[in-house]
Amino acid sequence: MSGKKKQVRQTGRAGNCPVPPHGQISPPVYSFKYAGLLAAALGILLYANTFGHNYCYDDYSVITLNSLVHGGIKNIPAIFTTQYDYVTHMYRPMSLAVFALLWQVAPDRPGIYHLFNVLMYGLTGWLLWITWRRILAGFPAGLAAASVLLFMAHPVHTEAVANIKSLDEILALLFFTAALYGLWRFFECPRRGWLAGAAACYGLALLSKESAITFLALFPLTIWFFTDRRLSENLKLSAIFLIPAALFLAVRAAVLTDQPSEFIISIIQNFIGYAPDTSGRFASAFMMCGYYLRALVFLHPLVCDLGYPQLAPVTFADWRALAGLLACAGMAVFALCTLRRKHFLSFAILFFLATFSLCSNIFYLIATSYGERLLYVPSLGFAFALAWCLQRVLGSKKAGGFALFWAACGVLLVLYGVKTVTRTLDWKDNFTLFAADIRTSPDSAHLNYMYGYELLTKGYDEKKGLMLDARLLEQAVERFSHSLKLYPYDFSTWGERGCSYLRLQKYDLAYADYMKTVELYPKNAHALSALGFLCRKFRNEPDRAEGLFRQAMALDPGFMEPRRSLGALLADRQDFEQAVKVWKEALAITPDDVQLHAFIGRAYADMGRPDEALLWQEKAAALHKTGKE
Repeated sequence: MSGKKKQVRQTGRAGNCPVPPHGQISPPVYSFKYAGLLAAALGILLYANTFGHNYCYDDYSVITLNSLVHGGIKNIPAIFTTQYDYVTHMYRPMSLAVFALLWQVAPDRPGIYHLFNVLMYGLTGWLLWITWRRILAGFPAGLAAASVLLFMAHPVHTEAVANIKSLDEILALLFFTAALYGLWRFFECPRRGWLAGAAACYGLALLSKESAITFLALFPLTIWFFTDRRLSENLKLSAIFLIPAALFLAVRAAVLTDQPSEFIISIIQNFIGYAPDTSGRFASAFMMCGYYLRALVFLHPLVCDLGYPQLAPVTFADWRALAGLLACAGMAVFALCTLRRKHFLSFAILFFLATFSLCSNIFYLIATSYGERLLYVPSLGFAFALAWCLQRVLGSKKAGGFALFWAACGVLLVLYGVKTVTRTLDWKDNFTLFAADIRTSPDSAHLNYMYGYELLTKGYDEKKGLMLDARLLEQAVERFSHSLKLYPYDFSTWGERGCSYLRLQKYDLAYADYMKTVELYPKNAHALSALGFLCRKFRNEPDRAEGLFRQAMALDPGFMEPRRSLGALLADRQDFEQAVKVWKEALAITPDDVQLHAFIGRAYADMGRPDEALLWQEKAAALHKTGKE
């Protein structure tokens, strides 16, 4: 391998990390001058086909249904004083602030979000190179270059880059890398400004995603492995990063303390929490660790969901749990045994284990049992280990070693690139993603539900109230039915199957499913409203329908459908004054609702008040002309 070493003290032990002498470090001279630009270009090129993609997966809850994001720049202060969403009780304001800014510039245009994600990913590649070429100055430059390039091409990143919501993952690593860069620039030129900048960047990483708290372990680890600074000095420098960490935790606690949250992790989100005992929980978590490691090494299949009951709680009698435990324990033992010798693989393993710890479900139960986006930062440790092993085996100083090493890296980069590009095609939108992944996870109750929902939305136009394709609605029913066979206690699945039956005009089946929905979750406003509609239109139970509409309105005041329906029910009774009152109350919430204006106009006409009727009908026509609903 080529590449100059400067001011390096070799330990003479195979695999040990050479370290520069104590004190100021001069900026080293490197080969692979343009590796950073190549890494950035590679990242952008691999994901350029996402620029035309739509929203997908979690993008809807974080962007399209998020009123704070829709407020644009003026809502950024509120974003920093509000939890991430109204369900999961998390605090990640950085990505939401970016989304609000982009919404201000180009409202509801997913292409600009995808472009920003990809540019930040490319920037990460460049920043990784200019940082790690400094940190790994004692190694041939090919190690840092290969590590960064392999990281940028790894297909497991598709969920992190192609799913807009996962900008939080990208920003967390970007800002952490900037913090390391500032720390190493301080080593080269000890000015306090570099340390202050490093601490500020780490604070931004924390504001991007809470799991950046694990990076606190990486600062002293990196200093230990790649410098010869005394332990006391190492700890003093690393302690600086406790300041932004403490501030973040204090702000997070203050923000979340008074925020509403009824979040309960269901079994179809994370089955690990439903293991019968502690031993089973650990066994299930280690089994999933094995699946994560398989995704890093074997690349196929990649999938957005590996859920219950396709994967269910296990005990340590299951070979998958034992395999995951042995793999994790083996890595940990090797890393600790070689820690004092500063073996490079020890660092790579500890980097992986530290950053993967919080999402492993071993120490802390999170909201999902599996998500490939969670491997985004840990995969950098894997890239370090892979590049080192290739260099160790192939990159000898013998003739041809350099070429052989890069030939192997080149083959991997091509394979990674092909898999990445083909996988990003699946992330075009929810329909393509779920249609692709259902083949990998045919018995995931959650994935069957999500695919069924996409079939339902494609088969029926809710805005126009028009059936587009009855076959798609029948397929939606099949998916919901399979999901309920796998897990019959999910009220959302019962509700969506009921909706499918309603659109197919199978009213008795729809009624039965909506009844099951409210049995499982009595506070479901949508199901109550649908039951009211069925009671009014097809069961001749107007009094019961009125009660159901009022229940739905009380549970969800912003939900318009029961207000429209209640007004229609009152109009059926010739009680036009009360009907208009209900509809006007609804307009106070959605003032541009075309249908409500038209209803009020019709009611005034039926009341024999043509002038007022004409006024409301003209308002409805004007709103319809502007394209408002």
